[in-house]
Amino acid sequence: MSVNRETLHLLLLTETDNHAENIVSMLRNSGNATRAHQITSLADFVEQLQEKSWDLVITQPQANEIDWTELQKQIQRLNKDLPLILVTHEDLDAITFEAAFKKGASSVVPLEETNVMLMVIQRELKHLHNRREKRLLEVKLREAEKRSQALLASSKDAVAYIHDGMHVYANDAYLELFGYQSAEELEGMPIMDMVHVNAQKEFKAFLKKYEQSQQSGELNLTGVDGSGADFAMTMQFTPATYAEEQCTQVVIRGQSNSRELEAKLQEVRSHDMLTHLYNKSFFNEQLEHAVDSAVIKGATGAVFYINIDQFNKVKSEIGINHSDTVITTLADALRKQVPDNARLARIGEDIFAFILMGIDAEHALQRAEQLRAHIEKMLIEANKRTITVTSSIGIALITENSSRPEDILQQAHHAADDVRKQEGHERGNGVHLYLPKEAEDEDNSLQLEQQLKDALKGNRFRLLFQPLINLRGDETEHYETLLRLPQDNGDDISAGEFLNSTEISDDLKRKIDRWVILHTTKLLSEHRSKGHNTRMFINLSAASLADDSLANWIGVALNAAKLPKGAAIFQFNEEDAGRTLKQCQDFTHSLLERGIPTALSRFGCALNPFHALQHLEVEYVKIDGSFTRELSQNSDAQKHLKEMLAQLHEEEKRTIVPLVESASSVASLWQMGAHFIQGHYVQAPQSGMVFDFTDE
Repeated sequence: MSVNRETLHLLLLTETDNHAENIVSMLRNSGNATRAHQITSLADFVEQLQEKSWDLVITQPQANEIDWTELQKQIQRLNKDLPLILVTHEDLDAITFEAAFKKGASSVVPLEETNVMLMVIQRELKHLHNRREKRLLEVKLREAEKRSQALLASSKDAVAYIHDGMHVYANDAYLELFGYQSAEELEGMPIMDMVHVNAQKEFKAFLKKYEQSQQSGELNLTGVDGSGADFAMTMQFTPATYAEEQCTQVVIRGQSNSRELEAKLQEVRSHDMLTHLYNKSFFNEQLEHAVDSAVIKGATGAVFYINIDQFNKVKSEIGINHSDTVITTLADALRKQVPDNARLARIGEDIFAFILMGIDAEHALQRAEQLRAHIEKMLIEANKRTITVTSSIGIALITENSSRPEDILQQAHHAADDVRKQEGHERGNGVHLYLPKEAEDEDNSLQLEQQLKDALKGNRFRLLFQPLINLRGDETEHYETLLRLPQDNGDDISAGEFLNSTEISDDLKRKIDRWVILHTTKLLSEHRSKGHNTRMFINLSAASLADDSLANWIGVALNAAKLPKGAAIFQFNEEDAGRTLKQCQDFTHSLLERGIPTALSRFGCALNPFHALQHLEVEYVKIDGSFTRELSQNSDAQKHLKEMLAQLHEEEKRTIVPLVESASSVASLWQMGAHFIQGHYVQAPQSGMVFDFTDE
């Protein structure tokens, strides 16, 4: 479960500010850091299009007396790739859809159907991202083609491109080798004419096999130059693209005594020295070929990722040196079980992998299960002991939807990890097929809620602490406490992923918040007793903000921990405050009466962020992290942040800027007058309050 915090730049034209705020809130709830602008006029819309880059327009048909088609005309006039989503109160029928699509709307959604609207927005953003990525890749491709053309022209190797057996390109070295003066003389000539008549039968057989496999190959035979003279040559064939046509690259080298040495070097470069299987580098090359074949020709296949379970335990029991025996024995066994054309490789210390084309999901699972069972039954002799091991095998399918080869391998890795999440396979020894998140079981939320209940009952949550540095020279130490839910595979789930989930009950969220408060204040009290003047930011969920009894309970908890006023600062985010403004107002006022300060986080992404702020008695304001990410990207982002900080300082708020990753960001924020910075540049979250504030 991951939250996408990439900033969404949104233009809105709605009948009321409330409609706009609801849309922004919906997007922020889904994990989008949103920067929105409410359109006031057609001239304002044109100005926004010309001055800034936007991702999406959401409009109602006649909001603010502006017909939505006028917006679409301006988008077209200015040649912007900007999807427009029309939201309406009207009943949607086929005629309404057809009319809107003909006029340029990307989609039409009922205003009340927020779930549908969110899915449509996410779809349009995905398509927009793909179009932008495609344009960027086209630019990179043109640049790469120019460089390749220059390299081909200057190459000492003879290189030609062949389509349907005919030459479509040849470099100078190729022309010289065969005795031609220009590429025009060679264009359209069959490559068969460059091969001696006695070798043409062998050449035809090789080409037939090559066409079927579309894998790189090499052939030694006799060539014929333009004068009819024979010479020995080595031809290397590789699938390629030339002038946007699928073709074959042919590289010809004269045979020499160095061929045997080159073959040995290639053997070393492509094989693992311990097992003599292929290595990760070679495997990645083969995976690239497989993915290319799937995308271009519709081929299908699967990647098998075989992870030996608890291998560290094996090394501890028999020693590092003898653990190599386990690996080599497994390699030999797998070599016999895996087809030769699958190119079995060792890609990690205890990880094997292979690619098998022409196989579907069901047969891939069957083959993986056979391998798993075979490994489990093996008896391995090492260090005068008999060792047994098990494996977790992950499978990722290769299809026409496959994109980057590294993504496919990562999917297979995740699938192997997910074996240990299956009931009865906590220690592995299973197989699992990677499924995209959309296809995961619907009971995930129920499983997560049970995990949370168990963690609460068994005190199995984990607290991390991240320091905040005061740029104004205050000697008080400041930390923020961060909640994590540990997983069996060693990973953590962050609090935002379950406390913001609508699938988890509010009652459970309140109990978790109180657990955090009790354990954090206890640790803070112990830390302060050692002479540290430390303050702690403690986060609260939206569920707790609506709890009328919480303020009084916090007062009792702080007294029990013997913490002075101001030592604990309770923090909630702008998004939750906007939804429960009256409850937040009462809550902050109640805490202030007890001398307990509060903080508003993720500030600045609402349509009118200062509207909610004027109703809340908060002492600290933490800017949304999306502003920091954009700080180095453009001057508009810097200007916007500087103006926001200045206004907050005028209202006597102490400001915090998170996600600071570089020294240049620190310099900019110091000039803007920010009070605190937080991020990995200062220190990543740690399991204890261990930051040395005296170094700053």
